[in-house]
Amino acid sequence: MLDFRDDDFDAALIGPIDSRIQEIETTRYPWNAVVHLCRDFGDGGCAGCSGVLIDSRRVLTAGHCIWSLARKAAPRRILVIPGRRDRKTMPYGALESRQYWVPRGFIKGDDRTSWDWGLIVLTRPFTAFRRFPPLRPQSDPALRTLAQSARITVAGYPSDRPIGTMWRHSERLVRTTQRRLFHTVDTCPGHSGSPIFAPVEGNLSVIGVHTAGLLDPEGRSHGCKKGSVMAPPGSVNSGIRLLPSIVAALANPDEPRDGPAHMVRLP
Repeated sequence: MLDFRDDDFDAALIGPIDSRIQEIETTRYPWNAVVHLCRDFGDGGCAGCSGVLIDSRRVLTAGHCIWSLARKAAPRRILVIPGRRDRKTMPYGALESRQYWVPRGFIKGDDRTSWDWGLIVLTRPFTAFRRFPPLRPQSDPALRTLAQSARITVAGYPSDRPIGTMWRHSERLVRTTQRRLFHTVDTCPGHSGSPIFAPVEGNLSVIGVHTAGLLDPEGRSHGCKKGSVMAPPGSVNSGIRLLPSIVAALANPDEPRDGPAHMVRLP
């Protein structure tokens, strides 16, 4: 595999302790559908992100995992590795993609955080999968009920842990807006693009995509780098709220759409 390199400082450990749990049963549903993304920007490196298989050829992830704002470029290629357990254990292998889509609003716009999601289309399918986590947009009342009575879970591949290991944590959904979810789940860089799972009618379903967190005064992710401290009480991480319009765009990204919702094919 390529050498790993992290370049996304967009998550935080809320504290008072790091409560993430390593998932070692990575071939068990739904964790087998959580993918490690190895992004090559043309230098042979492997910048890490996370995502989730929504069918045998499509991956939902964060927009900034596909379009690097710092580089103003998309990866030359992305390796998608589902259910990875560690550096060497890839139970389903790795498949390559050179076709990705992000909303125009993430590449050009004043409110990129509202459009920070994207789609990766694989060159061929993962044939071993028979079940994928359902995409379930939630209404405002349903999200209020969820915040009061259940927990959400973020699972992915943070770069502060051994390469290729999956880590998850479940915590509260704190508040929502029209396009975003705010939560206290512990995450670190590399968790970007991870699915936000929630129990919906007894089934863990995808209700969002984790994208962002609070940085410390020196621009580091709280608790994720040596010398950084946990985020202060009351802090939140956040992600994109899954909407019916996003589900429709994932199914048909080449369909024309108005304004920031129009999907741009990369690279």
